[in-house]
Amino acid sequence: MSVLTSFGWRAVLLLHFLVAMLRILYAVKGGFDLDAEEAQYWLWSQYPDWSYYSKPPLIAYINAFTTSILGSVAWAVRLNAITLGSLLALGVYHITRQVYQNKKLAFLVSAGLLVLPSYHYVSLFFTTDILAVLGWLFTTYFFYRASREEGLKNWFFAGLSMGIGLLGKYTLLYFIPFSLLYLAFLNRKLLRQKGYYLFLLTATLLFLPVIIWNVQNGMMGALHVAHLAGAGKEFPGWSKVLAYQSEFLGGQLLLNLPLLCLLFFWKRFKIADFLKGDFERYVLATVGFVFLSFFLLAFFKRIRINWLLFSYFPLYIILLRAILRSGLIYRVKNYLAVTFFLLIGLLFQPIIAAYSLPASKIVPVTVDPFSKLMGWRELGQFLDQEIKGHFEEEDYIILSDKYQIAAQMSFYTPGQPSTYCLPYDRRRMNQYDLWGIPSDVAANQKQVVFIKTSPLEKDELQQALIPAEKITYRTHFPVVYKGQQIKTFYIYFLNGMPQAEANFNRY
Repeated sequence: MSVLTSFGWRAVLLLHFLVAMLRILYAVKGGFDLDAEEAQYWLWSQYPDWSYYSKPPLIAYINAFTTSILGSVAWAVRLNAITLGSLLALGVYHITRQVYQNKKLAFLVSAGLLVLPSYHYVSLFFTTDILAVLGWLFTTYFFYRASREEGLKNWFFAGLSMGIGLLGKYTLLYFIPFSLLYLAFLNRKLLRQKGYYLFLLTATLLFLPVIIWNVQNGMMGALHVAHLAGAGKEFPGWSKVLAYQSEFLGGQLLLNLPLLCLLFFWKRFKIADFLKGDFERYVLATVGFVFLSFFLLAFFKRIRINWLLFSYFPLYIILLRAILRSGLIYRVKNYLAVTFFLLIGLLFQPIIAAYSLPASKIVPVTVDPFSKLMGWRELGQFLDQEIKGHFEEEDYIILSDKYQIAAQMSFYTPGQPSTYCLPYDRRRMNQYDLWGIPSDVAANQKQVVFIKTSPLEKDELQQALIPAEKITYRTHFPVVYKGQQIKTFYIYFLNGMPQAEANFNRY
């Protein structure tokens, strides 16, 4: 019997080790840059703190650890996602094997993650989503066991999982109201026992540094989360609601495209019969609670496609099991193979485009998700050349009106210099505003390199802050991908720092 067909731990470790090696090669040779959020989280790692404006600190700490060893290079940042993605697949294997006592099923469910776009996303791009996914998966599992077994061990591990997850992303807070409602309806006596409160206490203690940081910083993180949750939003009108709901539902269907086969064969293969077990009903309750919460929120604002992702992986376990146990796998194997190869084709678009192969035209630039990852390295190098051509000394600062550009330039400009974000009223607050612009930098008449994605002449507010006589030089940098110009950066050299202040009311 070969290692892979044994379906044991050696088999699943070998499978995901091989996948991880391929992902590392892809991260090094894939031909695309960091996402702006990845660059921002790397930048946070250069300034250790108990928490940050929009997210808790765990992602910054992980970045600090890996880049201190491997250097501040893109593949080192992505290695975090690859490693945690492998841990996620192993976690799915362990949970499936424990719940169903079937190692073959556990292996196939873990391997089945490879056909899902959401799994590749969290395993390739190092954002807080992978931290939330892991935290939610293990919290869900240990809470399930704790609510059905004697003793405090599983309550402690549920709290530990939730606390670590909360250090990654605030969305783990959804589990608190869910757990209260779930126990109130199904096992109220557990609310009178110490296990549940050990769970809450453990999670709270781990999360305490973030709570203290919020108290010391005007509850900035809480205000940001409240803003994202729609606090203070007025009803936008039915036309916008229709657009929000269509985008929300369409995005979730697209994210889970390989699993749509279940809808077409639901009755024929009696899929519902495989979702009636205790664990299945529990998982459906967790996902249903989160989905309903975001569905209601979509009446007031746009929901990004990845916002529900943290709650899906327990659902993937029970749905992949249903596909395997019902025999549906034999009916839809060609469909799954096609969706898998389409996914691979999408992931390899930057490499295909680099060699100007015809297949690059299959995914138009306007819908290619890699478009926004192109050109950052080249922009940093171009900026460095322009600076060296105009300044004899390093008496300059790099400034942008968007935190995404500022973070990317801090990462990709040679020497990885400090960058700043122009404070003005039209934009939302961000971490740069908490850091502020040092008084010696603001007061010193340094040369300023200002970068935008639109001409300064088209922005009346910024034009008032930066009069024409302050501009000593201007240029632009076009980004070309798949033979098309996809964006242009406008660069202005300024004689001194713009005197800008902002009274932010958008978090």
